[in-house]
Amino acid sequence: MIRSGTYWDLGLLVLMSIAVYYYMRKAGRGEKLPSIRDIPAVDAIYEGVGRSIELDKPVHFAMGASGGQLYSSLVSMTLAALMLLRHTVRCCAKLGARLIVHVPGQTESIPLVEGIVRDAYLEEGKPELFRREDLRYYGYSSTSFTQAISDSYARDGVGLNVCVGIWYTDCVMPLGAAAHYGAMNVGGTARWIMAYAFAMMTDYLLLASELYAAGAKVSGNPYMVASVASEDIGKYFVILIIIIGVILMALGVNMASIFAY
Repeated sequence: MIRSGTYWDLGLLVLMSIAVYYYMRKAGRGEKLPSIRDIPAVDAIYEGVGRSIELDKPVHFAMGASGGQLYSSLVSMTLAALMLLRHTVRCCAKLGARLIVHVPGQTESIPLVEGIVRDAYLEEGKPELFRREDLRYYGYSSTSFTQAISDSYARDGVGLNVCVGIWYTDCVMPLGAAAHYGAMNVGGTARWIMAYAFAMMTDYLLLASELYAAGAKVSGNPYMVASVASEDIGKYFVILIIIIGVILMALGVNMASIFAY
């Protein structure tokens, strides 16, 4: 027996399950999937790499002190950030810019980050541009992470600063320091509680689920695109219910009795 008050939740679960199955099946068959719109923050990465070359300064990329989590519900942000790292590396390889990657505190992510950077240079036919010394690890502490990044901006210079992924309050110092040293800031997190910091301190923002869409767009992976398309179905359903609810309330219908199911 279904517990009272959970029918709408069950309906959303069933709808999302069908959407996931449908789009994943299309992805597996190589069929056409919904396209993801152009995202200004993604386009700005290529622009920022060119700007860095003009200024003769390196590009910096960071996923947050906790950005290497490969577990819990936050792993989707890690995957999106890694795809944006790959995209940034490829942009740097195409234009010949130096890239400094500030590796997250989770040690299990170090080989994954290194592998993605190395492979991205290989994909562009420029494996000689890979420099292990530009993959910088500062330990698990968010304090040492933020201070070391800010020091790197001061010592090495910064033309473009990309901060995406799992960020807590550790985002404030790097974003502020990068802006102080004249960098273009591109960043975002799906953690709504830190969206305000990125909105105030970035030149180009990936707001909430835009991070997932951006990661899927640059990945070229049909399964990531399918997951974003499936998520949108759930959003459309919720928006539709809200619109219907507002209309019914305006007509004097008792919504409490409807949503009690």
